[in-house]
Amino acid sequence: MSKKIFVIISFILTLTLCFNISSLTANAEKVAEIVTPATSTSKSINTSQISTNAVTFGYSVTMKASSKGLDTKKCKYAFFYKYEDESWTTIEPYSQNTVINWTPEKMGKYEVCIKILCNSKVYKKYFDMIVSEELVNMSVVSSSHIKTGDSVMLTAKATGGLGGYTFAYYCKSAYSDWWTMLNDFKQASSMQWKPSESGEYDICIKAKDSYGQISEKYFSLTVENEGIKTPGEFSLGLKAPISAPYQWKCDISDESVITFKNKSEYASMSVNGPAMILDYRFRTTKSGVSDIKMTYTAYNGKIYSILYKVTVDKNLNYTVDSAEGNYFEKDLPVLKRITQPFHISVNNDSDKYSWKCDISNGNIIELSSVEKGDTETYRFNAIRKGFATIVLSCVSPSDTDVLYQLVYDVSVDDDLKLTIDNYDGYYINDYWLPEIQF
Repeated sequence: MSKKIFVIISFILTLTLCFNISSLTANAEKVAEIVTPATSTSKSINTSQISTNAVTFGYSVTMKASSKGLDTKKCKYAFFYKYEDESWTTIEPYSQNTVINWTPEKMGKYEVCIKILCNSKVYKKYFDMIVSEELVNMSVVSSSHIKTGDSVMLTAKATGGLGGYTFAYYCKSAYSDWWTMLNDFKQASSMQWKPSESGEYDICIKAKDSYGQISEKYFSLTVENEGIKTPGEFSLGLKAPISAPYQWKCDISDESVITFKNKSEYASMSVNGPAMILDYRFRTTKSGVSDIKMTYTAYNGKIYSILYKVTVDKNLNYTVDSAEGNYFEKDLPVLKRITQPFHISVNNDSDKYSWKCDISNGNIIELSSVEKGDTETYRFNAIRKGFATIVLSCVSPSDTDVLYQLVYDVSVDDDLKLTIDNYDGYYINDYWLPEIQF
């Protein structure tokens, strides 16, 4: 009996001991979770940045403090710089500001430091920075018009920056978005380029200084097919009293050499009172010699007559051999070459919209032609001194709603050189406006 009781008591004690060991193991695991920190794969680091490592003197640098693995609520930030071999200078002491703009006071080499103070520990990050004169691209091309088979010389020049310049050259069709590299960055400051076919091209020359600053300059190039001649255009402006019932009569002896293009007129004030300015436009068509005779019969029966002898060469350029006759004024008017042609190209999608062109003063700027393709190109001529506004309006298919509008204010000087005074409007691709190209 006593043996049975002993066995039962031993069994109960064994179960109790096993249960207690299991509980102690569980409790030990919970304690281990509390006293042993979780293993972290992240490290506290300073990830601050500056907007540029090379800045033009007079411009500011943006500094932005940031971190990884730090409690930003407990952080403060400070910004410092050291100029060449001088000691460190505080830009801004410790504060909650994470972004500042700083303008260096002189040119040279700098070291910048952004510090983050967190839990009594400082995290630092350093940057090298250079401040220099503005890098100015002064590159040139030898010509804006060449014939097929000819070459154009691309000459790269630059000033400012940090010297040690290298240059790169690119080209593309004026109607393409894709550039072709002609020569990668090298110290060579010039190269010849021979386009493979005729057309309109854009050229880009890039200048880079020793610290990596890049300045770009763009040019337009027209390559004319040798077999295609470009007619010369010229004008003749003559006066006529507003009160007179007669106008000038134009006779061309050989209209196969020179053709009469059109005539425009506008009122003008002078010391002799108001007058009508009659502007006669001509175009060369083939080589040869032709006379241009202008005749005016005044109200009192007096006849004024002017005779120009003109020679046109094989390239359709013209020269005035002689001019004689009588005119209202002392000097005879000259045949004035039409110069400074220019054009504006816009996107073309006739299914969605169409373009219209309006010129505020047709006596100053004339629309010579419109070319339609992937782009729609409007070609203009500057025909006399004055001011004008060119408005290109993009309208919906219903022709009622103006979708986009481009406005260019231009002026023309005595030499018929065009100047862009202002431009405004809204274009398809955000606020970017097509440029006037010469």
